[in-house]
Amino acid sequence: MIYRLGPDWPTSARQLEAALTREPFAECGATQQKATGWTPPRGQAHGALVETVDGQWIARFAIETKAVPGDAVRRRAQEAADHIEKTVGRKPGKKELRDLRDDALLALLPQAFPRRTELAVWLNPHQRWLALGAGAQGKADEVIASLVRVAGRGFVIGLLQTARSPQAAMAGWLAAESPAELPEAFHIERECELKGSGDEPAVVKFTRHDLATNEVRQHIAEGKLPTRLALGWQGRVGFVLTQALQLKKIAFQEGVFEERTAASEDDRFDADAALATGELSALIGDLIDALGGEAADQAPRY
Repeated sequence: MIYRLGPDWPTSARQLEAALTREPFAECGATQQKATGWTPPRGQAHGALVETVDGQWIARFAIETKAVPGDAVRRRAQEAADHIEKTVGRKPGKKELRDLRDDALLALLPQAFPRRTELAVWLNPHQRWLALGAGAQGKADEVIASLVRVAGRGFVIGLLQTARSPQAAMAGWLAAESPAELPEAFHIERECELKGSGDEPAVVKFTRHDLATNEVRQHIAEGKLPTRLALGWQGRVGFVLTQALQLKKIAFQEGVFEERTAASEDDRFDADAALATGELSALIGDLIDALGGEAADQAPRY
């Protein structure tokens, strides 16, 4: 997911680092269902929360959750309710039942195994882009909410918006009868999803299928619009573009990371980060151009 930063954002990696230290990650406590916070991107204990690599800022956000099966909570609460009825001679009321379920959840949480997700956060300070390694809006919102809290008043951020919608552009590319009508930097791969309109829209998926066919163009002519389309960029990066301007299934082509010469773990981190952000910065720039540039009325969400 790609975001556009407003003018009042941290002006240095050191300033951003100081902001992130206000919400460091700590594991869930015994009766805690969820914990979030910032963790060192190199994975080293007590390491820096912001790494600067080739002018790019790299961070990592962790989300840990503990879930107890609802059936287990209901059974334990019912056992407590049965005990009350047996010993006191009355059935618990609605409010008391809610309290019993809350008590059952707290009693079972220490036995639940935590599940942790770590999201890569990349900030390009020159272009004022923020990219999150998240495919679910809920997880991305957790990161953005934390950034807004710690960065202080005036930190404006919103999803990147382009003059031409990704869906309209993808439909045009699939309907094109000549490769010359496609953006120069990109080529269409062999995967897409088309969706019709209405309450029960038809959905057509193509996987490992040539998309430069009359069959695909006919679907577009009938009003089905692409929700996702696999693209290749400069023969170096493959990805799936969605109608929401998300880049999924990003894959660097064979040979791209062979350009690194690093030996130590720290050197590998720096080399990988420099290569990945360098390639993706150029890709995102070309993609914005292919979509008509950025929209003039970028509307901040936060």
